[in-house]
Order: sequence, then structure tokens, then C-alpha cells
Amino acid sequence: MLMSAGISNSKQIFIHGFITVNGQKISKSLGNTINPIDVVKKYGTDPVRYYLLSKINPYDDSDFTFEKFEDVYNGDLANGLGNLVSRCAKLCENSSFDFPYDISIYHILDKKIEVSLNDYRFDEALKIVWTKVAETDKYINENEPWKLEGDKLKGVLSSSVESIRHIAYNLKSFLPETAEKIEAQFKGPKIKSDRSLFPRLP
Repeated sequence: MLMSAGISNSKQIFIHGFITVNGQKISKSLGNTINPIDVVKKYGTDPVRYYLLSKINPYDDSDFTFEKFEDVYNGDLANGLGNLVSRCAKLCENSSFDFPYDISIYHILDKKIEVSLNDYRFDEALKIVWTKVAETDKYINENEPWKLEGDKLKGVLSSSVESIRHIAYNLKSFLPETAEKIEAQFKGPKIKSDRSLFPRLP
């Protein structure tokens, strides 16, 4: 069909593994089917994207349960990325500093992420992003900007803002809605706090 349309044949076909539920194959007869539209309506599109891309192995069978999903949501999204963005934005809002945005600096895809994408290792790519999230959070905790003033405070906040802007850009392929929200919030020059990206689940 491709050749008849004057299009070259595919050089590579990516075939992912199966998704199981509690270790069992998904089957109507077992009554364990999950409607993805219902899941998206309840939790949002990006949280579902995140789980499927980060916790489902691209080449092997992987398991899904709502308990695992909610643990990942609270751990990685609410307490991880969401908390980092919220606390940094609040610290910036409480300061009197400007944070100029230079698109040529921040719109750079991490080379390791690019390699992972070329290998269809979306899970590995997101591990790289979340390592940056953890490192930025650790940087803020260790430098305690809430105790600083003047140039020292500006230096810590500027470094944190720079990291978050890089994180947002590198998330575009995976969590486009979230990346857009972060970029809009951290566009500068003034940065203000906003509602949480991922409200914690009970």
C-alpha cells in the first residue's frame, strides 16, 4: 500500500507489550476492562499520559491498578513536580526580582532524552526529567532561599527558575498541557504563584 502511494516502506515498527490489571490480561469475560476515557475524565489527560509513559515498559508487559496509579500521581506529580513548581513560584512572587526569559537558552532538548526517544524508551526519558526535578528540589532545600536576601537570594531563585524552565521544555513531548502551564507561569519577568498543577488525591 505504501509503495503504491509512492511512499517508502517503514524501516522500523514499534510493538509494545500488553497492559495487565492485577497481573491478569484484560478481558471482558474477567470483567476487568478499564475505559480510558473514564480514567482521563477523573484524573486528567497528563496524569494518564505520565503513568503510561513512565511506568509501562515499552517492550515488556506491564501492570496497571488504580492503587498504583494514585500512588504515582501523588508521589511523582503532586508531591514531586507540582510541589516544586508551587514552592519556587511562591518564593519568586515574594521576592522583588525579575526573571527574564530567553527562548534560545531554555528551548534545548536534553541529549539523553533525545537518545531515549530514538530508542522508544519513554520511561527512561521521563526518569531523566524527574531526576532533574529531584535535583532542583534538593538544591532549594539545601540553599534555603527563605533565609537569604539580596544577591544570594536572587542567585538561588534564578538557578531554580532556570531548572524549572528546562524541565518544562523537556516535558513537552510527554505532558504537553502541564509543560504549557509551567512555561506560562514561569515566562517572567515576574513570576507569581498559581493553583497546584496536581491537587493531591485523598
